[in-house]
Amino acid sequence: MQEHDVAGSLCFNVCRLDFCMKLLALALFTILLSGCNAVPKSASPDLLFIEPTNISGDALVAQSYFLLAKEAHRLEDLDYEFELLNELSDHQYGPAQLEIAEKLLKGQGKQYVDGDALSWVQKAIDNNHIPAILYLAKWYQYGGNGVEVDLKKSMELYAKAIELGEPSAATELGYIFLDHWRTDKGYETAKQLLANAAYYGEAKALCGLGRVYQDASLLRDITKAAEYFEVSYIRGYKLCAFELGYLHHKITNDLTRAYSWYKRAASSGSADALNNLGLMYNQGEGVAVNLKKARAYFEQATELGSHLSFGNLGRLYEFGEGVVQSFEQAAKYYERGIELGDAQSMHNMASLYNKGSGVEQNRDKALELFELAAQQGNQFSAFNLGNAYLYGNGKEQNSKLAFEYYVKSAKFGFSPAYCQAADVIISEDWQKAKSYYYEGAKLGQGDCAEKLTNYMRIRQERDLPIITLLISLATRGVAVAHRELGVIYHYGDFGEAVNFEKAKNYYLEAGKLGEGLAYANLGYLYEEGEHVGQDIQMAASLYVKSVELGNALGQNNLGTFYLNGVVFEKNIDRAIDLYEQAVRGGNVFAMMNLADVYSNYASHQNQNRACELYKSAFELDYQGAITKYSHCVFELESNPEGAYKILESGAQKGCQLCVVKQVELALEGHVKNKPLSFVIQTLESASTKGNANASLKLAELYESGEYVSQSYEKALYWFQRAVANGQLDALNKVAQYYWDGKGTEHDEQRAINAISQLAEAQNYNVASFVGEHYYYGVNVDEDVGKARQYFLQAAQQDDDIALNNLGVIYRDGLRVEVDTDRALTYFKRSAELGLPDAMHNLGALNLKLNQDLKGLAWLLKAAKQNHSESYVLLGAYYANQKADRDAQKKAVKWLQLAADDNLPEGMYQLAMLLKQQNSNKLTAEATKWLEAAASSGHQRAKNELSDKNTDFKYEK
Repeated sequence: MQEHDVAGSLCFNVCRLDFCMKLLALALFTILLSGCNAVPKSASPDLLFIEPTNISGDALVAQSYFLLAKEAHRLEDLDYEFELLNELSDHQYGPAQLEIAEKLLKGQGKQYVDGDALSWVQKAIDNNHIPAILYLAKWYQYGGNGVEVDLKKSMELYAKAIELGEPSAATELGYIFLDHWRTDKGYETAKQLLANAAYYGEAKALCGLGRVYQDASLLRDITKAAEYFEVSYIRGYKLCAFELGYLHHKITNDLTRAYSWYKRAASSGSADALNNLGLMYNQGEGVAVNLKKARAYFEQATELGSHLSFGNLGRLYEFGEGVVQSFEQAAKYYERGIELGDAQSMHNMASLYNKGSGVEQNRDKALELFELAAQQGNQFSAFNLGNAYLYGNGKEQNSKLAFEYYVKSAKFGFSPAYCQAADVIISEDWQKAKSYYYEGAKLGQGDCAEKLTNYMRIRQERDLPIITLLISLATRGVAVAHRELGVIYHYGDFGEAVNFEKAKNYYLEAGKLGEGLAYANLGYLYEEGEHVGQDIQMAASLYVKSVELGNALGQNNLGTFYLNGVVFEKNIDRAIDLYEQAVRGGNVFAMMNLADVYSNYASHQNQNRACELYKSAFELDYQGAITKYSHCVFELESNPEGAYKILESGAQKGCQLCVVKQVELALEGHVKNKPLSFVIQTLESASTKGNANASLKLAELYESGEYVSQSYEKALYWFQRAVANGQLDALNKVAQYYWDGKGTEHDEQRAINAISQLAEAQNYNVASFVGEHYYYGVNVDEDVGKARQYFLQAAQQDDDIALNNLGVIYRDGLRVEVDTDRALTYFKRSAELGLPDAMHNLGALNLKLNQDLKGLAWLLKAAKQNHSESYVLLGAYYANQKADRDAQKKAVKWLQLAADDNLPEGMYQLAMLLKQQNSNKLTAEATKWLEAAASSGHQRAKNELSDKNTDFKYEK
């Protein structure tokens, strides 16, 4: 075959073809000759697959020689392959230049060309070869082979490809915004890019639009997200099955559908789907825990290139889950993940270096890996770096850098970091801190919600919807949200009136979710009797519950009961033990109470311990500790000047009593240069600023005449000022002065008015009724799927409340199929951990299944722990055995206990049992209980009272 010149621009030497190549070339050139004669139009030489009518002769020749080069590669004739590629490249043929770059990256052909892979890709880009532009854009996007990740360059290249009319570039650029700019503006930009690409048929772009509607806060629409994912999958982007799996796994909590979609994605080659299937088996999400299967899926995922699975495999070995624990093997997997750029592997390996597990402890290496992982968006590494800078652990202390890393961590997805960032910035910029607390709270962080609520309460701000926020969190099972709502209705806050019933219910729900402070707060309500009739027994039982949950306030309050012999027999040792526990929990009231206990003992050792505790409370800025700590400094350290400075500092912070203690040191001559005129001036100045203690001290000075001339007139004036400043006890003195005519004329009416004012003040906090309190109930709302996931996680740690709730879910079929065996298993696990509710539920379910012995055994255990509903079931069970006198006696016993606990159903069933035992006629006792039940809203009791001849049958 002779050389063939098209338009005089391309000339190729093909004299080295073997026989097969010659036949291929002959066929190609026969086609090319006819094409050249028919189509004299020019066309871009990089168009590989276009309509024949639009192809120039130059392009066809170039394509043919490019195909010859590929055939030479197949025949392993590298000399001829690169001769053709070089000649094509000399004629600025982009596909050939990109081909050379790809071969160089594979370690082929270095001896035939000059330059590296990057330079050859760039040559192809200079010729506007779109595949090369996309190739280098992706290279900069993910890095590797000597190229650092550079998103800016990657985005510029995708933008160039878009200008050249390539819709897939819009898709890829949209995904960069999805993955790296998770802001409202970033999601909006991604939406525009992906919508344009989808218009031109990009199925992957439809999947990206689904992610926009799934992840963007302003655009969030889970239904629309699922629709886009499904359309993308149907139109051929099979890897979008992973997104559907993830949506149902992490958002809708439909684990069955999640598993199904992950399986489809895995069959399409999705390494991420295989990885997540491994996670489901690892964590028992929608499937039984099967660590063998989990490991198998992780291993399959690594074979398909999943860098994430190396981190997950390493974690199995680090914690010995389904394998023999081996930090060394874990480190090997983490190292492999690090080689592939897996940020989680970097983080996990850093943690090993941090602890010295399987490797030599090395804080510097740990921080280096944390930094690498954070650069790739690892939320936990960014958080750890924030800690390093905040506390100066391995890094020079730098609050600004700590704040920046916390913000990064939060934006990478670790919502607790919002709280930490706010904590760092709060003293400098409250508004910014408030915004971070709010963001964290919206994402379910109870700590953020608690701090936001408390700080806004202190500042008396209402510019954020705190009530709405807390209710939303409460429905998601956030315990602290229930507690804070309880506080709001306890004290009346954020525009809400005091409401004991709401406060009680929120406190109880919070307590059930493990918030010991909620029980302590509710106990305090009953102890004080401010908004409910005082009930010391109830207060004590709630404090016990609080202590069981390890709450410091509950420990303090229960300690005070033991100290004073309230409800319990007086036990100072038990009180001290509880106070010590509370002190370890940081409770300042316990510090003060324990210090007071020790200060009552004469030994020097006890006095020193008391002063240590007063000092601890003082360092926590507790005003009540200032005067007592200053006394320690004065007495034990013999340092009156130091004591005076402490009091002076306290006075500047608003400690009213500190002013009085200051002047007492001056009056007694313990400090220099503080004459009587200074004392009077100091007290008068403080009094005019509202200091009631200063007013009272002046009154006492003028009444006694010890340091100043006695003057009842001045004493009365300052007693009245004390009352005006809030010291209502001074009304006793005012009344006395008016009654006795001291410093004024005798005025009986004014004396009576003062006494009346004091009486009103003493009775201000008395409330009028006690609400029913033993009924707990489990609320499972439409968010039961998420609740179940939460319970499953907690159940792995043997949380008794979570196990009981899971039993309820499977017993009642709450968004799952009814599974009685599973319910029994969960109830039993919880009951064995000591939860009365679970004992009751397990007993009730066994009775329903005609397993009477098992049922009764568990109900009796619950009843021993004063579970009222178990009283009712036991009473109903024995009442049903009409022919057995002993059983009837037991029925009365249990139903009487339920009725005594003000349980309406117990009152009703007791009344009906008494009626049944009295020839089906109501006795006075039965009527009393029926009326009590009816007054509590029990409908059947109301009906019975309206028809006293109704027969009653007990049901199991």
